[in-house]
Amino acid sequence: DTTKLSTAGGATPTPHRTPKPGEGPDTNRPPCRKAKEIRRERKLQKTQHKAGVTVCPEAQSDVKSVLSEKSKANQPKSLEEFLSYPAGELKHRLEVRLVLASFDDPGFSATFKESADLFAKYQMIIHKDTPSECDKDQFQRFLCNSPLQEEYPPDGPDCGYGSFHQQYWLDGKLLAVGVIDILPYCVSSVYFYYDPDYSFLSLGVYSALREIAFTRELHEKAANLSYYYMGFFIYSCPKMRYKGQYKPSDLLCPETYAWIPIEQCRPKLEHSKYSRLNSDQNTVDENAVSDINNVHVLYKNRAMLYSMYTYRRLAFRDSDEDELVKEYAGLVGKTCAQKMLLYMR
Repeated sequence: DTTKLSTAGGATPTPHRTPKPGEGPDTNRPPCRKAKEIRRERKLQKTQHKAGVTVCPEAQSDVKSVLSEKSKANQPKSLEEFLSYPAGELKHRLEVRLVLASFDDPGFSATFKESADLFAKYQMIIHKDTPSECDKDQFQRFLCNSPLQEEYPPDGPDCGYGSFHQQYWLDGKLLAVGVIDILPYCVSSVYFYYDPDYSFLSLGVYSALREIAFTRELHEKAANLSYYYMGFFIYSCPKMRYKGQYKPSDLLCPETYAWIPIEQCRPKLEHSKYSRLNSDQNTVDENAVSDINNVHVLYKNRAMLYSMYTYRRLAFRDSDEDELVKEYAGLVGKTCAQKMLLYMR
C-alpha cells in the first residue's frame, strides 16, 4: 500500500492509506436521486399530511413519474430538437432542399430563375448594388460556377462532395439560399442571401444553426467530416461579429496557422485589428515553406519547380517575383505549394 502524509497547523504528520477500490453501488439500496426531486416529494407529502390525505402507493408512483417528466422537460433542448417541428397541424410549412450547384441537377435548373431573382433583390436592398452588378450573369459567376468537382466516394455522405445550394422554402415560396461547400473534412459556409421582406425572422442565425445541424448529420455518415467553417472573421466589422456567437468556436492564427479558442482572441483583437493569436511565441508554422525553389509553378503551359523557372528566365530575373512566390507559399503552406501550380506569366 502507498502512504500519503498530510500536515495541518504544524501537527505531527498522520499517515493515510489509500482506500481500496470499491465494489460499486449497493444494488439492494434505491438509486441516488437529485436533492431537488427529494425536496419536491417531501413538500408534497407534508401538504398531504396537513390536509389529512393518504396517498396509495400507486398514486405515489404516478406523482414520482410526473415529477420525473417535469424534470426532463426542464432540461435544455439539443440543437436537433430545437430545429424539429412540433407534431400536429402547422399554420406554415418550411421545406429545406439541398441541390447541387450545377445545371446538371434538375432541382437547381428548375429553381435557377427564382434563386437569381432573390439574389438580385437581396443585393440591391441590403448591399445597395446596381441591377447590372447582380444580374443573372453575376449571380452565376459568383455563386454557381464552382471550381469544385462533385465526388461520390463510398465512405462519404449520400449527397457527395461539391458545391451546393441549401434552399429554404416557406409555403412554396423561396425565402433564402445558403451556398455551401461540402468537403471531406468540413462544411464551408460560402454565402447566404434571403428575402429582405422577412428580415424580422433572423434568417442568418437560423441558417447557421441549420448548417451546424447538417454538419453533425453528415458526420454520422462520414466520420472525418467534423467541422463547420463560417469563413473570414473581421472583428472590427459589426456585420461579421455574429460569427463569434456560436460556441465552441476557434480562429486561425495568421502566423502559426494554429486554431485558437475565440475567447482567448477577443482581448487581442480589441487592442489591435491585426494580431498574432497564438500566445506561445516559440510556436511557428510547421507547414511553412522553407525554400521557395521547391514551389511548383506553371510557365508556358509546363509545370516546373520555381528553381527551374528562374534558371530559364535568368536574363529577366525580377526580385519582385521572389517576393510574390514567398507571399504565395506563406499563404498556401508547404503541402499545397507542392500540389498546386502558381501561374507565372
